[in-house]
Amino acid sequence: MPNPRGRSMATGAAALVIAGLVLVPVQMTRSVLSAAEPIMLGEVGPLSPPGGYADGQLMKDAAILATDEINKAGGVLGRPVAVSYQDTRGLPEEGTAAAERLTAQEHVSAIFGEFHSSVFLAEMEVVHKTGTPILAVDVWANKITAKGYPEVFRLAPCQALIATQYGDWIAAAGFKNVVVLYEKTDGGQSHRDVLLAVLDKHGIKYDVIGADLDQKEFTAQIERLKTHNPPYDFFATAFSEAGLYALVNQAHTLGFAPTAKTGMYNSGGPATTPTFWQNVGENGKYLITEVPGLPKSGWNYKTRAFVAAFKQRFKSPPTPQAMESYDAEYVLVDAIRRAGNTNPKAIIHALEQTNWLGTRGTTTFATDRDPDWHYHQFVTAPVHLIEFDRVGQTPDDAVVIWPRNVATTKSVYLRPMQ
Repeated sequence: MPNPRGRSMATGAAALVIAGLVLVPVQMTRSVLSAAEPIMLGEVGPLSPPGGYADGQLMKDAAILATDEINKAGGVLGRPVAVSYQDTRGLPEEGTAAAERLTAQEHVSAIFGEFHSSVFLAEMEVVHKTGTPILAVDVWANKITAKGYPEVFRLAPCQALIATQYGDWIAAAGFKNVVVLYEKTDGGQSHRDVLLAVLDKHGIKYDVIGADLDQKEFTAQIERLKTHNPPYDFFATAFSEAGLYALVNQAHTLGFAPTAKTGMYNSGGPATTPTFWQNVGENGKYLITEVPGLPKSGWNYKTRAFVAAFKQRFKSPPTPQAMESYDAEYVLVDAIRRAGNTNPKAIIHALEQTNWLGTRGTTTFATDRDPDWHYHQFVTAPVHLIEFDRVGQTPDDAVVIWPRNVATTKSVYLRPMQ
């Protein structure tokens, strides 16, 4: 939980500075807040199948924690904050329905969240019509910000920032013959497109396979990959669903990857959730994945406070997606405070001026359009690659392998023994 960093006097009373927001002490405002109409926000994300509901629940937990902290410290503009949570199930049509409920029925001041690019792309069409600001939490397709909608901001890194790192790392690690398996969604296709361009730049050979979002049987595909000539030395996968568990189990059990002959990464999220090790066990050792946040060595005081508060309340460590969700609510509240009201255009203008220190560093949003995905993107959103070398490792304790300026090992790649 963020700690007070200072005090200032206003009308004879102290105003606490918490998480970068100037707020009135609880004991002075509890009765006022209880009587005031809350400022309504909406959070969207998968809370049930077929979407990535494990990540969605952790994102919701983080938002609950943020809401409680904000209200305990006095709310914003003299009003409490309330959040309406919408289960979008990983389905674009559910995202559309959720965005319509939040804007037309609940009249929220702003929306944040989402874990699936395809769903967010549906949601942003709704808010573009209503003019409601929306902050993307963990969706990576480049075209989300490339569309240039003034209502849309992104706190997460995009594929131009993520897949580029993977491609550069593959080249640095010396892999020569790659097979790419991606989920046939907007996020998976965006990852594929960026990655292939980087592999082309480095002169690395590759083959590409698409898979359905809900696929859980990969045995036949993996058996074919094992017999390919020349042999593949790296298996690059992009799966954001629980299907990753089946993919990792089958790839390793069948002796394909991660092995001494063939490395493996997955981009998309499931490998950073607590349920990953429960589902894959030993098969997950030496898998590489990304963390859209600061490496542990670079945590600031807000990161450490949030991790401690989340662990205490929910009895498990937060994921990178939880940190993004937590920061997102604070970023919106900070913008509302600076706007001085809940007018959507005023909030959008304030978001463009954001310079807020959170658990993932200082958040700012670009306003240029060169390249097109820059617009309203947190361009310096942190992301690094990790490799698990022990069963049960949390992302924070895994080996950081890329970029090299934050790496925790001299090796670019930890090759399995067998």
